[in-house]
Amino acid sequence: MTMVFKPMIATVTCLLLLGAAHGYWTDRWRPSPDLHRSLNRLERFPMNVGDWRGENVAYEPEDMTRNGIRGCVFQKYKNIRTGASVSVMLVCGRGGPISVHTPDVCYTAAGYQQAGGQERTQASGSMGDFWKGYFVLPNAVVPKRLEIYWAWSRDGASWSAPDSPRYSFARFPALYKLYVVRETPAKPRSEDETVTKDFLDLILPELRNAFTDGP
Repeated sequence: MTMVFKPMIATVTCLLLLGAAHGYWTDRWRPSPDLHRSLNRLERFPMNVGDWRGENVAYEPEDMTRNGIRGCVFQKYKNIRTGASVSVMLVCGRGGPISVHTPDVCYTAAGYQQAGGQERTQASGSMGDFWKGYFVLPNAVVPKRLEIYWAWSRDGASWSAPDSPRYSFARFPALYKLYVVRETPAKPRSEDETVTKDFLDLILPELRNAFTDGP
């Protein structure tokens, strides 16, 4: 009898441990103080940056929750001097879910094709690295070309774009992921190529100051 029940006891113990671990990582037992603080900082996201004026964009909270996103800022910015516009999304949650779902996965699932590879580029001096990539919607009546920058941060002050974000960030109790997206012509003019990068260079110091000023 003892020999029969030993494997069963071991299996039940393993399941209980896995359940406890899952409960910890999904905040089932108690909210993470780090995550709570990170979510509160989202309210400080800058609405206006230089010549850029932002407005909130509606989104489905249920879609975010299903992907492990606990908080989100989604804004569209327009430059009052040039008329250029960019979309910005900052999401926050535990490191596991926030480290995945990169544009090469999400936009491809929406029908886009990645045009070429992605390259790592430095943003706003020494504030960190971002991935940069282009995505096209080939079957659209008017061809669409998206320029996308994305990176991760633990505090909103410094950003990084590792080769394996899941390996680098999955264990973190709180993590931010930032997307900056701009729709460009299929054959953009040379002066259009720096618009998104210039915006990123402006907003990152503002974001750092907003997130590090206070608890």
